Parts: sequence; C-alpha cells; structure tokens
Amino acid sequence: MKKLKKIIVLLLALILVSAMTSCAKKQEEQHIHKIGVVVYDLKDEQVQAFREYLEGYIGKNFSDVDFLYSAEVTTEEQEMQFLNDAIAAGVEGIMAFNSFDLEKEVELCAENGVYFIRPSSTTAPETFDKVANNPYFLGYFGPGSEMEYKAGYDMGAYFADEQMSDSYFLLSGGAGTNVMHEQRAEGMLDALQEAYGVQFEQSSAELASASEPVSVEAGNLKVTVFPGYIGVPDVGEKAVAEFEKDPAGAVMSTIPVQAIADSLGDASLGTVDCYTETNGELFKNGNLKYLCGKYESIIGPAFAAMYNAVTGYSEDFREDGKAFAIQQGFWTSTNYQDFQKKYELSSGITLNAYSYEDLLDVCKAHNPEANLNDLKELAGAWDFDSAAQRRK
Repeated sequence: MKKLKKIIVLLLALILVSAMTSCAKKQEEQHIHKIGVVVYDLKDEQVQAFREYLEGYIGKNFSDVDFLYSAEVTTEEQEMQFLNDAIAAGVEGIMAFNSFDLEKEVELCAENGVYFIRPSSTTAPETFDKVANNPYFLGYFGPGSEMEYKAGYDMGAYFADEQMSDSYFLLSGGAGTNVMHEQRAEGMLDALQEAYGVQFEQSSAELASASEPVSVEAGNLKVTVFPGYIGVPDVGEKAVAEFEKDPAGAVMSTIPVQAIADSLGDASLGTVDCYTETNGELFKNGNLKYLCGKYESIIGPAFAAMYNAVTGYSEDFREDGKAFAIQQGFWTSTNYQDFQKKYELSSGITLNAYSYEDLLDVCKAHNPEANLNDLKELAGAWDFDSAAQRRK
C-alpha cells in the first residue's frame, strides 16, 4: 500500500514537472512583437489615456505584443535618438504620436525593416505623399486638416453664440510647425471674426502661426494669441503672465489646458484635448465650457493596422500599393452630464468604444477574411453613437 502511494506521488510529480516544462516551452516559442511608441510627454493626460489602453487593455488581451515607450520627445533630435534606441532594442514597428521630419523617420525605420504608423494625427498631404509609397509606412489615422479646422471653428462659434465674453485668450500650441494646432487656431479666429462681423488686419493664418504673443482688436472683439506648449513649465508660466496683463473672459486652447487652468481665474475654458478625469473635474467645477476631444480607445484600429503588419500582412492593408489615410474625428461635450456619458464609454476596461473583439475582426492573423475595407469601416465608426451601438 505504501509502495502504491509512493508510485502515485511520483507520477503526480512527473505530471506536474511535465506540465510546467510544456508551459515554459510554449512561452519560449511564442514570438513577442515589440512595438515602439513615440510620445511628447508621459505626464500628459491624453498620452496616459492612450498608454492605459495600449498597455492596460491591448497588452493584456494580445499576449504576443509588448510596448516600448519613449520619454519626453519634443525635438527632432530626441525623436531620432529614440528611433535608433528602439530599433536596437528589437522593435518591429513604431507608433508615432508626434513627428518632426516624417520622411527622415520613415526612411530610418525602413532601412531597418521596421514599420511606422501615425496612430492619431493629422499629416499634411504634401508630407504624406513623400512617404506614401514606402512599404514600411503604413499610413495614418486622424482628423485631417478639414476636420481640425472645423474643431476650432465650432468651438469659436459656440463661445461667440453663448456670448461668454468679448475678450479671448487663444492658446495656439505648436501652430506654425504643427498642422493640427494651426488649423484649429485658424478655425477659432475665423469663427470669431464672422460672428462679430469684423476682420483683423492680419489674416487668421498669420495670427495662428505667430511665434510670439500678439493681441488684435476689431469692433467689440479682442483676441490675444499665445503660442507654445504650456505643458512645459516655463512656457506655462509665460502664458499665465501674459493672461494676467489683461485677463480675458474666455480661453480657447488648441491643446490641453489643464497645466494652467487653475491660474486662469474665472475665465470660461474651451479646449481640444481628450476625455480624461481632469477635464471631467473642470466641467464639474464650472470652468470648462467646451471640450472637443479624442478618447482613449480611438487608437484601437491603428494598433490593429500595426498588428497586421508585424504579423506579416502589411501588403493586404495598403491602398493600391500605397499607405492609407483614414479619417477619425472628435467627440464634443458642453456640459458635465454629456461628458460623463461619453467618458464612461471611452475609458472602460471591460466596456469601451473599441473592444478586443472589434479589433480581432480586422486582424488577419485571427480572421483570415479581414481586409482594408473592414479596417476602414471599423475606424470610420468612431463617433459616439456608433461606438454605443457596438456595445449594445
């Protein structure tokens, strides 16, 4: 009897060891696709929201993927250094949330067999054309110039219609070098001038791309344009100092405004940003009046496109042999209740706008029938109503 027990114990031990060995072998056999992610500021809430989706949601559901994040990348030199470091670390693809010289960046990646995508951006047509034929440039997802302009225009029109103030402080971000910010700023300026029936001496394009603060007046309308990334401490301090010279009743920003929101007094705020907890608090306390924002999982289709490339299906997702340009826009809220409804859908781990199952349908490694049209259709259903319908 004792011998039988010993034999049973020995057999169980052998089974356990065999199972552990088999599991370890499977883990060794599974290829991990490493993807580099270029961001401008790890502390930025939009960057954090996208990271939570990629690492906290995608990473847990796609066990064969790992992400390598950059630190703060605010110059061309920093971006090229990260790309070189990421390539040396073995990445197979780059998701770049900012870009300084797209042609140069794509060329470096292509030379090293690394795919490149812009997951949430606006790329100027002339810049896109320079890299569209490169097989390692997958394409971009984003609003496009017209939608960026409309985002700014609609915000300006809303503030003018609500008659919140005749004095505006416009934060133009990287306008002049960043086409997204430039189009938003131009839209804001055009809408205000149309609403007030006036015309500034300088064109909206000139004002939007100003490299120094500039104030203009016409009729009852006064606008101060302040350029620069206010998330950078010294730039934020200069912005507040400029605002305090002649406090405006309304602040409209082409970029996240949270960094200086507490220093803008009782000014009504409008921003092009993202659905984040901080913006919810700004709505709740009454400061934020208008949010035009991206949301956490909007980058899901861009990940799927990169996943298709690193799993060997890049050619199946090209537009007549060229990179794709797929439009995705913004959600908009003008009160806390509407914000909260959209925020819950945008940021849920178990329930969100672009789920794991949605993405599997457009990943050819999991669905052999998947094609570019399927990816376009999924990405094109970015609006809130479409996202809510998918979750029913």
